[in-house]
Amino acid sequence: MSDKKERLKEILERLNNDEDIEGVKAEARELIDEISAKDLSEAEQALINEGLEETKLRHLCAAHLEVMADELDELQRDLEYSHPLAVLIREHDEILETLNRLEIAVNKIDKLDEYDPNNEVFGELKEVGELLLETEKHHEREEEALFPEVDEKGITGPTRIMRMEHDDLWPYKEEIAELANNVSEMDFAEFKRQIKELSEHLILTLRDHIYKENNILYPTAKDVVDEDKWESIQKLSDEIGYCSFTTLEEKGE
Repeated sequence: MSDKKERLKEILERLNNDEDIEGVKAEARELIDEISAKDLSEAEQALINEGLEETKLRHLCAAHLEVMADELDELQRDLEYSHPLAVLIREHDEILETLNRLEIAVNKIDKLDEYDPNNEVFGELKEVGELLLETEKHHEREEEALFPEVDEKGITGPTRIMRMEHDDLWPYKEEIAELANNVSEMDFAEFKRQIKELSEHLILTLRDHIYKENNILYPTAKDVVDEDKWESIQKLSDEIGYCSFTTLEEKGE
């Protein structure tokens, strides 16, 4: 491992030990221009190989986000519109918009005193719930088409964390969709409590998850996956299928 990555690995260990967080972050910022997402992932992988528990690495991942350069814009400029990573990034934009819609709908519902079938907010919540269930196609393509190619290069830490978070997120999506479909049969106060609690967790966790994939995992994948592998990744992605909100071709083409 290069000296830069050794320094980064040391910084990650210190962040994980809660040592003078602001001071450590200041040191990390000095490395921002020189450290790539690939370097970061390899430093994390070295920690895993030395026995750091993945659950600790998951929290560590959130801590170092503040000191990582945002490579997403540069990554998007380098990708063809139909590239599997470009498709996944655009889907992230749509998922984030769905989370915004969920947040707005739940805030409106929280102000209501009773269920009204004529209030359009309940139709909006149902539609959002259906879109959230669709996002599993996005996660499935990541896990079956993209992640194995990253793992093949020996960088298994980031993909394991993302798989773990996918598993954590799914029950929340299911319960939100189920609540949206059964609100008329529930005590309204209990419905409001449950939908608010579930939504707040999902929105916070999924936004953070998307940020980590966009800024760490995807740039790492672009760096380490061989060019000739992307065609097979795209073919497998096509076989798995897409979400209703996925765009595969630029408008006008």
